[in-house]
Amino acid sequence: MRIAFVSPFFPLKGGIARFSTILRDKLLEKGHAIDAFSFSRLYPRIVLRDKSPYEPGMRSREGIAAVLDMLNPVTWISVALQIRRLGSDVILCPFWQGLYAPIFVLIRVLSGRKMIVLMHNFSSHERFAGEKLLRDLLIASADGVVTLSRHVAGKVEQSYPNVPLRSLFHPVYDRESDMPSQAEARRILGFRDDGRILLFFGYVRAYKGLDILVEAMPEILRRSSGTRLLVAGEFHHGEKTIRERIERLGISAQVTIESGFVPNDRIPVFFSAADVVVLPYREASQSGVVQQAYGFGRPVVVSDRGGLPEYVREGETGAIVRSLEPSDFAKGVCDFLDSMDTVPCETMVARQAETLSWDVFAMKLEAFIREVAD
Repeated sequence: MRIAFVSPFFPLKGGIARFSTILRDKLLEKGHAIDAFSFSRLYPRIVLRDKSPYEPGMRSREGIAAVLDMLNPVTWISVALQIRRLGSDVILCPFWQGLYAPIFVLIRVLSGRKMIVLMHNFSSHERFAGEKLLRDLLIASADGVVTLSRHVAGKVEQSYPNVPLRSLFHPVYDRESDMPSQAEARRILGFRDDGRILLFFGYVRAYKGLDILVEAMPEILRRSSGTRLLVAGEFHHGEKTIRERIERLGISAQVTIESGFVPNDRIPVFFSAADVVVLPYREASQSGVVQQAYGFGRPVVVSDRGGLPEYVREGETGAIVRSLEPSDFAKGVCDFLDSMDTVPCETMVARQAETLSWDVFAMKLEAFIREVAD
C-alpha cells in the first residue's frame, strides 16, 4: 500500500514523534510505500518557552519531509495536494491534541483520500474550550480509528458508535543502544549506595502527579530507609514548587532531580540505574513510559487511572495503586519493593514485552488499514 503518514517525526521531541518514527520504519520494513509529512513548526514560540523543539543529537531521517507549519494553512493545502498527486491509498494521522484536528481534516478533504486516526489520547492533557468540537470534527472526517488502549476504545465506542474502530496497544520500545550495568549507571549518576531507586521519567506536567510521589516519599523512607527517588525529565509545570516541597519535607538528600530533556543516548543510564519506574498519574490514556520501562526490563508501579492498568500484570511486571493519597501510594510502592526479593520481575517483564512488540502492532494495524482502504 501507499500510506501518507502525517505526524510529528524525529528530530522533533516528544512521545508522538518517537512513536510515529518507529511505526513508519516498521511499515517500511513490511514493504509499504510511506510518504511521511512532518512539521517545520509544531508549536508557537510562546508555548516552547525558549526550549528547543528538537531532540538533541537527533537528525532528520531520509524520506521525512518537514513541511507543515501549524500556523500556516497554505502548507496544509500543499501537503493535501501532494498526497492527492501521489495517489496514496490512505492517510494515517495521530490524535493527541485537539488543536491539530483542523490540519488533518483539511488534508483529508482536499486530498480525497481515506483517513485513519491513531488516538493516543481521547482528550488533550492540557484541555481548552472547543476541544470536543475539534475532536468531533476530526472523527466525523475519519474512515477509521485505532486506539492504543481498551480504555480509549471504550470512550470512542461510546461517543462515536458509527466509526470503524480497532483497539490495539502501545508497543514496547526496543533498546536503541547498549544498556550499562546497574552499578555502572549508578556510578555515572553519582549514586554511591546500593539502595532501591525509584525513577520518575519524562516530561513533568501536572497530570503526571510527581507531587503525589514526593509527598509519599517520607512514608516510603520510613519503611525503606535506603530508597531514593530519581526524577529525570523536562519540567513543563511547577519545578520551583516541587523543589520547595522536597525541602519542606526534609528529603533533599533522598531525591535527585535531573531537570531537562533526556537525549536518546542517555535514556538507558536512567532506566538501568533504577529498580522500579513509578507513574502516579492523575489521568492517563496509556503511557509510553511504561513501554520504555519494559524495554529496559524494569517493572512499574502505576496509578489505576485510564489505560495504565491494562499493561501491568499485578505482582509480576509491577503494581497498580488504586488511591492517589500519598500514604496509600507509599504503601503500594513499598509493598511491591518488598515483593521484588521473591518475584523474578525481569523475566516477567521480558515475557510481557514479547506480547507487545512493534512487529505485532504493525501487522494488526496493516490489516485494519487494508480493511479501510478496500
